[in-house]
Order: sequence, then structure tokens, then C-alpha cells
Amino acid sequence: PDRILANAPEGQRLGILTHPSWLVSHSDAMDNHAVLRGRWIREKLLAGTIPDVPITVDAVIPEDPHKTLRQRLEKRTGDTYCWKCHQNTNPAGLPFEMFDHFGRWRTRELGEPVNTTGAITSSGVKGLDADVSNAVDMMHKLADSPHVRQVFVRHAFRYFMGRNETLRDASTLRQADQAYVKSGGSMKQLILSLLTSDSFLYRKMKDRND
Repeated sequence: PDRILANAPEGQRLGILTHPSWLVSHSDAMDNHAVLRGRWIREKLLAGTIPDVPITVDAVIPEDPHKTLRQRLEKRTGDTYCWKCHQNTNPAGLPFEMFDHFGRWRTRELGEPVNTTGAITSSGVKGLDADVSNAVDMMHKLADSPHVRQVFVRHAFRYFMGRNETLRDASTLRQADQAYVKSGGSMKQLILSLLTSDSFLYRKMKDRND
């Protein structure tokens, strides 16, 4: 599978978020899902929070074989109430329209050129918010951000430790971040740093009565 990224023409793929495995896992069975993709970016890379859909809202994208996903989303999110949340997901998810729901690169949809524009919005980080022309452009901007890197390291910590970080884990997080930077972005070195840290090696066993 890694050959897909290694052999892709320049400008088509960049990093795991343009890999078919990630794209497929954040798609519907028959269509793309810009909201799911945008929410992942918002929560896993920008440290944002997207509330769950209210039970009073019918969160279904209208079906119309003659309209693109972007056009159908515009109809759904035209309401001010819906846009309060969708303004934080859609702009980050729509650049992935350069791929279909199978993760295949494409330039046209329904016979028309694919609109892959989007934006990084409301990050709260100076210089990070920006319009992007497509997913690859967005990956470059995210990859250059220390904030995004540190958020990613924190989520890696939570995954491998099975818990959220505390103040006592500050040293572990700093060392993991440094290992990731010094290795040129090696996931292997990041995991190695986490799994040899005091936070991992000296975990406390939960009381059996818990």
C-alpha cells in the first residue's frame, strides 16, 4: 500500500491523510464524507472540539445524482444553526474532494472539474489559518505548524498510554516531541520514545475493585 504514496505523481499525494486507507475510513459506503474528514482534522490536528449532532437535527446529506457533494452540503449547511458547527468541519474536509470515496485521485466529478478549495479556520494559532487550493496544499501548511505537531504527539500519547495526559507527563511529551523532530518526523521514533518513557514503564495498576 505504501507504493501508492511513493509512486504517485507530484501534487497528488502527501502523507497518510491522502492515503486510500485513511480516505476510505472517512467516507460513506457510496460517497465522500467531507464532514467526517474535516472533523478529524479539527479534533486530531487542531485540538478543536466538535459537539455531537443534536437529537433534533436530521444530519443526512441530501441525495441528488445531479449535484456534487459540495453543492449538496451547501444546501444542508445554509441554515445558520447548522453552520455554527459545519464552519469548523466543511472547509477542512472539502479539499479532499480531489479523491473519491475509494481514495482514488480524480480531476472531474459529474463531468465538471472538481472544486478542491477549502481552508484552515478558527485554529487559534497565529499564521495557521489560511485558504488552501487542495488537500496537498493543506497538508503542507499543517505539517509546517509546531502546534499541529504537538497536538499529534499528544494524541499518540493518549492512544499508546490508554489515557489522557496529566501534568506529570509533561517531560514524556516533550521528549516524544523532540524525538519526532530530530528524526525528521519518524513515527517509529515517536512510538519508541513513548514506550520507553517513565509514563509507560511505571504505570500504576488499577485496583481490582474499580
